[in-house]
Amino acid sequence: MKSIRGKMLVWFGMSLLILLTASGVVVYREVDDAVTPLTKHLSQEVLIARSAEIGRLLEGYVNEVTIMSRRDLIRRGDMEEIESDLMAQADLINSDYEILFYADRDGNYVTTQGKRGDVRNRDYYKAIMLGEHSYYISEPVVSYSTGARMLVVARAVYDDRGEKTGIMAATVLLKTLSEIAGAIEIGEQGFGYIVDRTGLLIAYPEDELVMTMNYLESEEWGYQGLEEIGERMLDGMPGLMTYENPNGEKLVTVFNPIPGTPSWTLGISLYEDELMGPAMNLMRQVVLLMSGILGIVLLVVFIISKRITTPILALKEGVRIVSAGNLEHVLEIRTGDEIEELADDFSKMKTDLMDYIENLKKTTAEKERIQSELEVANKIQTSMLPRIFPPYPNMANLDLYATMEPAKEVGGDFYDFFLIDDHRLCFSIGDVSGKGIPAALFMVITRTILKNLVLQGNSMPDIFFKTNNLLCSDNEENMFVTVFMGILDTRTGELEYISAGHNPPLVSREGRDFEFLKVNHYLVLGGMEDYRYDSLTTVLKPRDRLFVYTDGVSEATNGQNELLGDGRMVAAANRLVNRDVRGIIAGMREEIDRFVLDTPASDDVTMLALMLLEAEA
Repeated sequence: MKSIRGKMLVWFGMSLLILLTASGVVVYREVDDAVTPLTKHLSQEVLIARSAEIGRLLEGYVNEVTIMSRRDLIRRGDMEEIESDLMAQADLINSDYEILFYADRDGNYVTTQGKRGDVRNRDYYKAIMLGEHSYYISEPVVSYSTGARMLVVARAVYDDRGEKTGIMAATVLLKTLSEIAGAIEIGEQGFGYIVDRTGLLIAYPEDELVMTMNYLESEEWGYQGLEEIGERMLDGMPGLMTYENPNGEKLVTVFNPIPGTPSWTLGISLYEDELMGPAMNLMRQVVLLMSGILGIVLLVVFIISKRITTPILALKEGVRIVSAGNLEHVLEIRTGDEIEELADDFSKMKTDLMDYIENLKKTTAEKERIQSELEVANKIQTSMLPRIFPPYPNMANLDLYATMEPAKEVGGDFYDFFLIDDHRLCFSIGDVSGKGIPAALFMVITRTILKNLVLQGNSMPDIFFKTNNLLCSDNEENMFVTVFMGILDTRTGELEYISAGHNPPLVSREGRDFEFLKVNHYLVLGGMEDYRYDSLTTVLKPRDRLFVYTDGVSEATNGQNELLGDGRMVAAANRLVNRDVRGIIAGMREEIDRFVLDTPASDDVTMLALMLLEAEA
């Protein structure tokens, strides 16, 4: 809303809404602070009681196995005698046990069911016979002899010399733990569960999940949030957290480590709707009440604001008519207050605006004329540079690409390339001092002189000597240009080149990193008459890459006035070393854009890359 009436409605409405919302939040938190701690407290009390029950139960198992391990018959270690004794007790053992068994120091065991086997790879055997434990409660396992899900309570058997001679153990069926967890009742739908130290569910109301689902992999079963709960359990931490079952129902779970166990955790889960139902019902009633109060207040504010805003709306309509272009419109507002003063000031501003518009029309027309001329100059400058790529389709062993982006409408950078004969390519790149139209004109003169002297058959030192003298002549503005020129024999790869104050090119040989090409550091063209230049030569092999550029690349500047610099430029080129010439230039352009971001370009950016390819058979 943009009207004052709308703002008043928003201000009063938002203030009241914030006040009512804050009241609702306070009420909700009061209820939540009462319900949640109470539920947590009750759940913790249940957990403590059940944990103690499980602890006592396991302690009883350990005591029973300890008594059996101290019998003389067991201590003698005669497997045949022990087997007969165990089988005789098969019908007398604790109903929580699946079997009793004895294992000698080599891991060979006999059971109350007369079965034999080897338990050397079981954790309880390793902990007692190979470790320092005198007794051990194992993680839940699947029985070798019966295939049942159970845990093992094992006790070391000692001979008269106090040395370990074997293990006496009982396998406790996991259904015993499930019965204890299942007996937990909280709310109408709450249930208990037990998780071992690996996150595996070992006691749960739904039997198909026992020894199958791991909390750390619960997302695969359609649960959301259980993995985080499992990680907290594995850290041995108690807590109250929420998760979502495969049906999309949210549950609250309270969990606590079970003392005297191998880092097991006992937990209770309760559906969130059941836990937070009273608080949510109260909150809905509060929301309905707040909505009614808010509607009444907004209606009152609307009526009052209409009386206040009528003269303001009249002023707004007058402003709209004037802003639409009718500067002759007269505002008639007589309220005797600040609004009338505002209308009078607006009328004066309207008169001043009419005078300003007349002057602006003249200035704008002149700027448009100059801008149009600059656009034409840009098109002319661009059309003078080679723009067809690949430039020589019949020359299959040459790959060449170049771009020039002026910082203003027209720039002082240039590049050029042309064939001297059927196998020699001349290419050049230059950067004129200054910007704009003067630099563009000086660039055209330089490029034209260089090309003409090359086509006339002059040597490279003479080309630069003569060009320099021609540019120095009548150069009242003291303009100059840096130039790198090379003549490449595409058959042999021999490259003759001269750099007149220009940035040294980068060359990559045989796929290795780019490095600066060795150049003689000569004076710029147009700097001093009768200055002499000498050329250097090198050889480019197939797949070698040459990258030539102006200082708009290496001196690209970001918002912190940092330069891209030679280091970043070379590093960027090395990331592009396996690309073709078009890819090298495109990649370097992307690197510049990432570095400068939204900072306007301060210099022209010109790049040329070439590569000799393997000659076709």
